[in-house]
Amino acid sequence: MNPRTTGILFLVAVLLGGLVWYSNHNEADKQEAEAQAKLLFGDLKAESVEWVELRTSDGKDARLERKDGAWHVTRPVEFPADGSNADAIASALAGITSEGVIEEAQGAEVYGLGEGARVVRFRAGGADQELRTGKKTPIGANNYVATGTAGPVYTVASFRVTGLEKSLDDLRERRPLRFDRGGVQRIEVNWVDGGVVLEKKDGKWRMLAPLDTDADAETIETLLSDLVFLRASGFVDAPPPDKEVGLDAPQYRVVLVDAPQEGREPMRHELRIGALLDAQLRAARGAESALYQIPNERFDKLPKTVVAFRFKSLGSFVATDAQRFEISYADPSARSATQVVTITGENSDAGWTTKPEAMAPGLASRLVAELARLDADDIAAEKMGGAELAAIGLAPPHTTLRVFGAAPAGDGEAPELAKLIFGVEQGDAVFAQVPGRETVYRVSSKLAEHVPISLEAFRNRFVAKEPPTEAGAPDAAVQPAPSDDEEEGPLLGPADAGEAQPESP
Repeated sequence: MNPRTTGILFLVAVLLGGLVWYSNHNEADKQEAEAQAKLLFGDLKAESVEWVELRTSDGKDARLERKDGAWHVTRPVEFPADGSNADAIASALAGITSEGVIEEAQGAEVYGLGEGARVVRFRAGGADQELRTGKKTPIGANNYVATGTAGPVYTVASFRVTGLEKSLDDLRERRPLRFDRGGVQRIEVNWVDGGVVLEKKDGKWRMLAPLDTDADAETIETLLSDLVFLRASGFVDAPPPDKEVGLDAPQYRVVLVDAPQEGREPMRHELRIGALLDAQLRAARGAESALYQIPNERFDKLPKTVVAFRFKSLGSFVATDAQRFEISYADPSARSATQVVTITGENSDAGWTTKPEAMAPGLASRLVAELARLDADDIAAEKMGGAELAAIGLAPPHTTLRVFGAAPAGDGEAPELAKLIFGVEQGDAVFAQVPGRETVYRVSSKLAEHVPISLEAFRNRFVAKEPPTEAGAPDAAVQPAPSDDEEEGPLLGPADAGEAQPESP
């Protein structure tokens, strides 16, 4: 192609591109100008709104004021405001847009903009403003509105004005406690017959009273989460004396103390929960004089025992890190109490296999998963003597269970991820210990559904069953455990090399 022709075509393309860009840019500016022109209050910014007066949906004349960056209800009660709802009202006023203007409008009463109008007054940028909302339009989902008693009549999408309809309780802060859960350093909890003092140091929670011991971080974080999301169902602005609603001796009291900040005292947040007001609500008191009404179901979930706050983790590792486990059982039929039967599990790409007796598919991986997140339900004793431990099957232990990770390259030993010993079952619990700790725990007997805590349980419920033999097919390699009537053979241990059936991954 002729270079001159190419140059001309290039210039034409550039000019056309410029015209398209200019046209699109000009159209966007035009649309933005039209949208701006439809705003009833012009360039009003939500953050510039200083106060708002309106009648609530439950018929109260309310006033909201912004003080030091936070919203407050100042009428008909003095109370912290719900910041989200207050901001939503300010944003609704700043963004309210007309759908059209009524030409040659009749009297205000025709449109419901007279005496019966819903009126919102506010100040922004030092100027007082007013929005009057009247009837719905006969056609379309709109309402008649005006920005004063003598101004034009506009039509506005109904959803824009319904955002201004709030009850007085909607305008009030429903959180009895307002705190940053990550900043809490000390917690005091009291209930009817007990209490605890907890403190975080170096990122770890510890119980200081009534015992000096490790605390259960999960229980504490759950408590803080429940308190962060606690919301009142209602309020009592003229409360009776504290004694009449159980706040002189509360059913539950929580004090949260923030970590100290340079140059100021640590923030302190207190909540007291009293008696039932009815079948579903309890009285509560935060920093305000009014009573909060909180759901009783939220109160019922709060921890109310020292044990609930204590560290009770028996196993805490990542299940997929486990590569081997050993279960050693004291054999009740053995001639010596020191003789044991040991089951070994190995993890590979094909899944878990166990020997000398093969576990049914899926049970070995479930066993490891249960141990990885095992917590005790209760603490039986801080310490027991030898005779007491023997009586509950912990000295010597009925069952010892160890879990190992992957061995490092070379000749290094595999790290031990967990070691537990289990004793006898009593009621709905099994006694357990962690070697190195003197504490004796109770674990729910439901654990036995997934962790074989006795040799009998292992052979009755966890050993792979012999599959049915098809015509012409060889018998399965897995043999059932010997019955008590059969001749007693040598005890099995880790060195006994039986072939294991692979477990489905």
